[in-house]
Amino acid sequence: MVAQQDEVTRSSITLFSDQAKVHRLRLTLKILITILVLLLFSDLFFNDFVISTLALAMSSSIIILFFFFLWASPDTCSVISGMVLWSVAVFITYACWLGNGIFDTSVLAFPCLLMLAIVLSGKLIFISLFVYLISALCFFAFAHSQGLLTGALLFQSLPLWGRVFSYIITLTFFSVGVFYIFSDLRKRFKKILEKNASLELTINQLQKRNRYDQLTQLPNEQVCKTDLESILQQQKSSGNILAFITLNISNQHSIKMNYSHSICDESLKQLATRLMSFNNDNTAIYRFQENEFVILKHSMDYRGISKFVEKIHQVCCHTFHVTDYDVVLQPDIGIALAPFDGSTMAELRHNSHLAMHTKTEGEKADFNFFDQAMAIQEQEKLQLTKALKSAISNNEFVLHFQPKVDLITEQIVGAEALIRWISPEYGFIPPTVFIPLAEQTGVITDITHWVIEHSVKACQQWHGLGFNKLCIAVNLSAEDFKRGNLATHTINTLHQANLPAHFLELELTESILMDDINHIQKQINELRAFGISFAIDDFGTGYSNLGYLTKFNVCTLKLDRSFVMNISQSSNELQIVKAIIQMSKSLNITNVAEGIEDKETASILAKLGCEVGQGYFWSKPLPQQDFIALLSDNND
Repeated sequence: MVAQQDEVTRSSITLFSDQAKVHRLRLTLKILITILVLLLFSDLFFNDFVISTLALAMSSSIIILFFFFLWASPDTCSVISGMVLWSVAVFITYACWLGNGIFDTSVLAFPCLLMLAIVLSGKLIFISLFVYLISALCFFAFAHSQGLLTGALLFQSLPLWGRVFSYIITLTFFSVGVFYIFSDLRKRFKKILEKNASLELTINQLQKRNRYDQLTQLPNEQVCKTDLESILQQQKSSGNILAFITLNISNQHSIKMNYSHSICDESLKQLATRLMSFNNDNTAIYRFQENEFVILKHSMDYRGISKFVEKIHQVCCHTFHVTDYDVVLQPDIGIALAPFDGSTMAELRHNSHLAMHTKTEGEKADFNFFDQAMAIQEQEKLQLTKALKSAISNNEFVLHFQPKVDLITEQIVGAEALIRWISPEYGFIPPTVFIPLAEQTGVITDITHWVIEHSVKACQQWHGLGFNKLCIAVNLSAEDFKRGNLATHTINTLHQANLPAHFLELELTESILMDDINHIQKQINELRAFGISFAIDDFGTGYSNLGYLTKFNVCTLKLDRSFVMNISQSSNELQIVKAIIQMSKSLNITNVAEGIEDKETASILAKLGCEVGQGYFWSKPLPQQDFIALLSDNND
C-alpha cells in the first residue's frame, strides 16, 4: 500500500517536472524569436532595407535567443530562463532608447516581460526585473525632459503604417503570451484534477483493500474491531447478549499438502459464501487470518446462540466440491459471550480461542463455550510452561526404560526410552501433559536432544556391562525436524559415545509424516545412510499409509496398544493385528506389539508371528539401575 501511495506522489510531482520547464522555456523562445524576426523584417521594409542600429540589435538578440534554445536542458533551464529574461529586458530598453522612450511601442512589451518572468522564473528575478523596468521608465521620463532622447525628434516623421505594424506585433505578442499562460494553466489544472480523481480512486481502493480480505471479500479484523466497539456501546441498553464466535479450519494445512493451495483457497471462498448466507442485522461475518473466521451474533439468550452455532458447524462440515475433488473441512469453534466473558475484542477473542482449543472429556464437542475454569487452566498452563523451560538446566528430567522382549526366546532385545519429569514445585508431571506443552512452546527439540544424548549413553553403558546386543528406541516429534539439525546432533552424539548407529532406533508417528514430507524425508535419508533405523509407532491409529513404510525405509512397525490389549476378547481386533503382522512380514519389516499385559496375549501374538513384545507383562518402565538389574535377572 505504501508503494502505491509513493507512486501516486511521484505521478503528481511530474506536473512540475524539469522536462515540463524545458518545454515551456523552448516554446517561449520560439515565440520571442518569431516576434523579433517579424519586427526585423518590419524595420527593414519600412526603412527601405537600410540596416539600422535597431536592426542590428534585433539580429543579435535573435542569434542569442537561438543559442539559448539549443542550450536549454533540465540542468541549464533555471540559468537560461534568467538570462533570457534579462536579455529581452535589455533589448526592450535599448529599443526604447533608440526610439521614442516611453512613447515607443516597445514599452508595451514591459508587462509581457513581467508575465514571462512569472511563468519562467522565480520570485527573485521577477522582483529585480520589476524594479529595473520601473527605473527604466523613470529614466526615460527624465531623458525626455532633458532632451537626451534623439530618437524622439523623429517621432512625427515615423511612417504611420510602420508604427501600426509595430503596435500589431506587440499586441500579438501580448495576446499570445496571455493565451499561452492561461492555456498552460488550464492544462495543468485539468491534469491536477485528473490526478486528484485518480488519487481519490486509488485511496478508496487501498482503503477497501485495507478493510476487506482479498480472497473471500469478507471484512477483516480491523473492521470487526470498529464494529464490535460500536455494538458493545449499543448493547448496554438492549439487554441482548453478543456471541463472539471464532471458527478455525484445523485441517487447512493438510488440504494444501494433499491437494493444492488453489483448491484450499477455493474451498475457503465457498465456505465464506455459505457463511454469508447467515449475514443479517443480527449477524456479521469476518475473516481474520488464513484459517480463522469470526462471527458476531446477537441473541436473546444462550439457547439461540447454541442453535445458530450448530447450523454453522453443519454448513462447515458439508462437502465442498472444488474442480474434480470433494474437500471436507474440519471446523473448531469457540464462543465467548459479551459482556460476561469480556468487554473488548482482545478479551473476547482470547477467551473464544481458549474455548476452541479446550478438549472436552470423552467425545469431542462440535463447539465449546468459554467458562472461567478454562481461564484458570490456561493460567496453570502458563506457569507449567515457565517451569518446563528451565527443567533441563535444573536436571529435573529422568529416563525410564521399558524392555522389548523376543516373544519366542523371552530374552530382552532392547528398550524404549521414556522421559519423566519430576518438578520440585509441581511434583510428577505425566508425559501426556508436558510433551504436548513442549511441542507448542518449541521446547520439545531441546528435550529430544537431551533424551537422545542420555539414551545413547545408557545403551553404551549396557554394552559395557556385557549386554552388547541391546538397542535403544527414542520417540521423535514433528517439531524435531523443523529446526533442521536433528541429523547433525544425533550423529555427533553417537560419535561421542562410540556407539554403532544400528543400535539406535528413532520412532515416528504417522502424524509426523503428514507434516512436511520432503523436508522430513531429507533428514530421515541422512540418518538412514548413517545406519540409524526407523520405526512407525502406533501403526493403525492414523492414516495407515502403506507408502510410508517403503518411502522412509522403515525397519520396524509397532502395533498400537489399543488393538493389542483386546485381541483375546475381540475377533475384529484379532483380525486387524493378524493382517498388520502378515503385511509387515511380506515387506520384511520387524513388528513390535505394545501394551502386552498378560501371558495369553503374548502367546496369541507369538502364534500370529509377531516377533517382539513390550508391556507390563514383563516390566513397567524402569530407571537405569533397575533396568540393568532386570537385564541381569533375564540373563540368569
